[in-house]
Amino acid sequence: MKKLLLLLLLTSSSIFAQKLTKEQLIDKMSDVGCECASKQEVTRDNMEMTLGLCILEAINKYEKDVEKYYGKNIITNDKKMEELGYDIGLKMGAKCPDVFMAMLGEDSGDEDAVAVEEPDAMISGKLTEIKSEQFMTFSVKETSGKMNQFILLSSFENAFLLTDKVLKTNDSLEVYYYELELFDAKLSKFVTYKVVTDIIKK
Repeated sequence: MKKLLLLLLLTSSSIFAQKLTKEQLIDKMSDVGCECASKQEVTRDNMEMTLGLCILEAINKYEKDVEKYYGKNIITNDKKMEELGYDIGLKMGAKCPDVFMAMLGEDSGDEDAVAVEEPDAMISGKLTEIKSEQFMTFSVKETSGKMNQFILLSSFENAFLLTDKVLKTNDSLEVYYYELELFDAKLSKFVTYKVVTDIIKK
């Protein structure tokens, strides 16, 4: 009887130890990925291999939870590996953008050069759509008819206009942003995102 109780206790504690939500899992795995990538000398040439190795390190650390959400033998399943790589890559882009910038950066050849910060770009138009998925995105249509899609990656003073759902469709806006290239694992290429830094409602 004592042995049975002990076995039940050990089994239940093991089950509870693996109870990570999918979001928590991706969050923890992206931490491992960022830490791993920050220790490497990442370049455009070795980026894919380095990120792959860092993701494998994260998979090994959270093997049981990965199996729960992505299935067993994920390493041999190209479709599931792409899905996992995409999820982790997006999170890493928000958590350690400096790693990605280091991959994209060109050698200046002059370490003493003073960096000149460029002002954020700006467009004005009407809000057409807001999407809340893993990241919040929204679309703005200029008077010329051109559509622009933006992504919210970090906090700023007027971010509450998006996060608290203050903005409504057809609201007139000024949107300030910068462009950032992130690796899209599903497309297997870099994609340029417009990252919002400020919003002014007219």
